[in-house]
Amino acid sequence: MYTHDTIAAIATPAGTGGVGIIRVSGSTAESIARRIFRPSKTSCSWESHHLYHGDIIAGDSQTAIDEVLVALMRAPHSFTGEDVLEINCHGSPVIMQAILSELMRLGCRPAKPGEFSQRAFLNGRIDLSQAEALATLVAARSEKSSAIVLTQLKGALGKEIESLRLLLIEAIALTETEIDFTEDVSSGEAPGILPQLDTLAKRLKLLLDSYRRAKIYTEGLNVVITGKPNVGKSSLLNALTGRKRAIVTDIPGTTRDLITDTIDINGIPVNITDTAGLRKPLDIIEKAGIDLALENLSQADFIIVLLDGSKPLTEEDTKIIEGIPAKNNIIAINKTDLPPAWEPDRSSPLPPDTRTLKISAKFGSGINELKNILAADIASPEKENTGTVMINNLRHKNALERALDNIRKAKENLVCGTSPEFTALDLREALDNLDEITGRKITDEILDKIFSTFCIGK
Repeated sequence: MYTHDTIAAIATPAGTGGVGIIRVSGSTAESIARRIFRPSKTSCSWESHHLYHGDIIAGDSQTAIDEVLVALMRAPHSFTGEDVLEINCHGSPVIMQAILSELMRLGCRPAKPGEFSQRAFLNGRIDLSQAEALATLVAARSEKSSAIVLTQLKGALGKEIESLRLLLIEAIALTETEIDFTEDVSSGEAPGILPQLDTLAKRLKLLLDSYRRAKIYTEGLNVVITGKPNVGKSSLLNALTGRKRAIVTDIPGTTRDLITDTIDINGIPVNITDTAGLRKPLDIIEKAGIDLALENLSQADFIIVLLDGSKPLTEEDTKIIEGIPAKNNIIAINKTDLPPAWEPDRSSPLPPDTRTLKISAKFGSGINELKNILAADIASPEKENTGTVMINNLRHKNALERALDNIRKAKENLVCGTSPEFTALDLREALDNLDEITGRKITDEILDKIFSTFCIGK
């Protein structure tokens, strides 16, 4: 799958900017640089990792396309592990496209999405977890998110996986020793690997436990507002975001589709979704909206159940409360600016130990308190990861879950006295699962799928 041709692409975002960067990688990068670049001084020594000032010239060797700075980074000391040329030009799309066209004329091929990172991986400059971290870092939405991903980019996750691999390899070796010398080793003298398996399971569990929190830092906390029609869900969304994001009327069922907006709480993006009111649908459109609402409730990190405090609780309210998934949620009693029709005390049908908060979405009372509750959920001490490495990639999570499952199976085999061949098989599968994360064992199809999601020029 790896070709040795020379590729080129614009590495900066589309649009007009002060500076644009064009990246070239491949065996002919230096010869192309010598043909397309005219230095401002009489000669150019082309030392690696040095910037040179001059012009990019057109095919007639006379016309200057742009005044630029260029740097040649010779293999293997470059991002891709190949000769790399970087051209820093002015950020006009016209200029960048003209330079790119000249590069194509000189033999470059347009780079595919993520092809620079893919070459870096294939040439051993980075592992697969670092390549994926690079793509995530570009799209980071908060400082905490970028800090997590930066540690992965610097190889922290790869080092942790390598440490776990060594423990697994040692356990496999001990198990296979038992297979080879089973006649010479009595059951009471067999090498003990249970402590190693316990250590492996504990460390894998620690990584897996970090996923939810790291995902919140990276993608945001997903908060869904639910309740029956006309309790003030759209007004609450507007109050939380500080702007008129959703239409508010006295007509039940106004909201049919999902309306989502993002706010920042303590540096963490919080995605708030207003949903259709939950009731027996009156038409097919409302039914589709309610189905969307129920689907989002199942995927939410936090649920706000909104009740109307100015009207008596109904059977619909009770059914909504009982049907909410068992996760982080709060019952917000709205319309406290009106005379109350009920109180959240022991006489009300709310479940025991339910977190409740009185608010007025219309006038803003209780909104800061609600934000504080969301902030407390994000910063909850029991959710802190005590390790130094966190994962935020679903592919990594799935691989770690499979590895943990195989280690648990291996431990069960040992405890039950099953033939050591089965234990060795489970441990080898766990090793394969870990190698999927760093790319030691992965198919070309999966690689292509991963890198196809990257930006062109990355």
